[in-house]
Amino acid sequence: MKQYHRLETPKIYALVKAEVLDDDGNLSDGDLVDPSTSIQIIIADPTGKVVQELISMDHISTGKYSFSGYTIPSSALTGTYPYEIRAKEGIKGVSPGGAFEVIGEIA
Repeated sequence: MKQYHRLETPKIYALVKAEVLDDDGNLSDGDLVDPSTSIQIIIADPTGKVVQELISMDHISTGKYSFSGYTIPSSALTGTYPYEIRAKEGIKGVSPGGAFEVIGEIA
C-alpha cells in the first residue's frame, strides 16, 4: 500500500476495461475502453468519514484515469484511507478502488 504524509497529494489511478465472456462462459478483462459517462472517485478516512466527495477523475488516455485533487490536511488522522472508483452509470470493468496510508508529518 502506498504511503503518504500529511500535506502530500496522493496520485490515484483507475483502469476501465471491457468485460469479455468467452464461449465457455468465463468472464475476463478485455481492451481498455472509455465509458460514455465520467469515472469518479470518493475517499474516506480510517473512521469511514468521507473526506473527498464524489468527483470526476482526469482522463489520461483510452481507459486510463487519474486523480490528484485531494491534499491530505495537516490535521488528518493516520491510518488507511479507502477509496472507491465509480461510474455515473453502471459500467462494468472499472477498477473497484483501493486504499492508501497516511503516516504522519514529513520529517
